[in-house]
Amino acid sequence: MRVIYLLLLITIVSCSENNSFGKYNELEQKAMLQFKDKEFEKALSNFEQAINLKPKEDVSIYFYATASALKAGKKNKAKELLIASIHNTNASKSYFLNFNEFNEFRNEDMFSEIEGNYDSHISEFYKNIEHPEIYREVDSLMKLDQEYRNNGSERKEISRIDSLNISRLIEITKKYGWQKKGWLVLWHQRGTYGEDNYVWNFFKPHIDKEIKEGKIKRSFWTNFEEEKSIRENKQQIYGYYWNQFDEYPLVDIENVDKRRAKFDMPPLWYLNRVYGIELPSGYKKL
Repeated sequence: MRVIYLLLLITIVSCSENNSFGKYNELEQKAMLQFKDKEFEKALSNFEQAINLKPKEDVSIYFYATASALKAGKKNKAKELLIASIHNTNASKSYFLNFNEFNEFRNEDMFSEIEGNYDSHISEFYKNIEHPEIYREVDSLMKLDQEYRNNGSERKEISRIDSLNISRLIEITKKYGWQKKGWLVLWHQRGTYGEDNYVWNFFKPHIDKEIKEGKIKRSFWTNFEEEKSIRENKQQIYGYYWNQFDEYPLVDIENVDKRRAKFDMPPLWYLNRVYGIELPSGYKKL
């Protein structure tokens, strides 16, 4: 499998130098390939290196690291990682209870012990963040967003809530900086992405600055660009909608992995290898 790992590194190395997110993604992707190949000790090592770079970034990497440790017979390490996932990322109890890679180990005492103390572990997360009240408020904006979308509200009412939410998110961001949990609130403004309005006149330069400073992933805007391209041209740029390649084909498919690499995104063959997505017709690995 050395050839596959080498190809992955070549694909993303140009964007990983002097960029901690690039290095983080490189380690995560390498680890996921090793996990898929049942090389669990190697996967664990790379997952842990990525976690050490960005300990508060993503719960999934903790869970796969935990699964790697369990499959490698390192139960104490697995427990340590699982608890750290809650303390550092506020890992949801639902995700903890439904993560498939844990299923064969559910009878281990650590799972019942952690489940029984989940609220206590969550409280540790709130103790470790700078502005817990703002985190909770942004969380409430997200819940309000979903509540109105799931209860049959009229489009006009949803639009009103979206406007209130985004205005409040701007106020919060001005004072406290970008809040990662606010992504969904911003995402529901995607229909005007690129336009000259108060939302994008504030968020575009603000987030661009944080990307440049290495605080936010380079790929942040790619979702928005993809949506805009589909809306205007019926074409995908990056391949986010991998189950709709027939309806929304990739523009310049020969260079899609180069475009993805520019933003530290893994190549499409990686998504096929790790997650089983069906590759589009005409796609070839670089």
